[in-house]
Amino acid sequence: MKRTVFLGVVVVSAFFWGHFAGQSAGTSQGLQSLQGLFINPASAKTVYEEVIWDDLIPKKWFGEIKAQMGLLGRLGFLVDGSEEADAAMQRLRKKWDEAPIEPRFINKAIKIPGYVVALDANRKMINEFLLVPYFGACIHTPPPPANQIILVRLEKPIKRIESMETVWVEGVLKDARVDTGVAVTGYALDARRVYPYTEK
Repeated sequence: MKRTVFLGVVVVSAFFWGHFAGQSAGTSQGLQSLQGLFINPASAKTVYEEVIWDDLIPKKWFGEIKAQMGLLGRLGFLVDGSEEADAAMQRLRKKWDEAPIEPRFINKAIKIPGYVVALDANRKMINEFLLVPYFGACIHTPPPPANQIILVRLEKPIKRIESMETVWVEGVLKDARVDTGVAVTGYALDARRVYPYTEK
């Protein structure tokens, strides 16, 4: 199997599969066992607009990505490890890491569900983590586009949350292109409250 080609298919198909097939946070895979994680009493007075992950993707950019899906088939004819195959994958990754954000939610108080990606598995307390829209992102599959990754920043440390736990996060969304070493983010969220995901 051409590993470079396979990776390209995984990178794109994981995003679109999670985007369309109900794997996004907002399904029945939410965890049930987490207790309250972090609550700022003042946040109870704030009204948070519920946002879904689709809202964070500019429509024009998403249309461009869908149009390029057909070009992915060309990778099947490239030789694994060849300069052409590596260059094709680098172009794809670069486009995703530079994915534009949706500005209408910047500096707004929002509420969004997602899967946790721990940034430091060895720490007992954390003050930040990544939030992603579908199970396995950044761990079992390559990172999604930057506009589908949020760096969640906490006002005070909390006990470490395991990767792929599902949570609701409330806070103010910011524009933040950050290379965390795990993935490149398009957004940061100054969290006021993090709590277990449950369906309505």
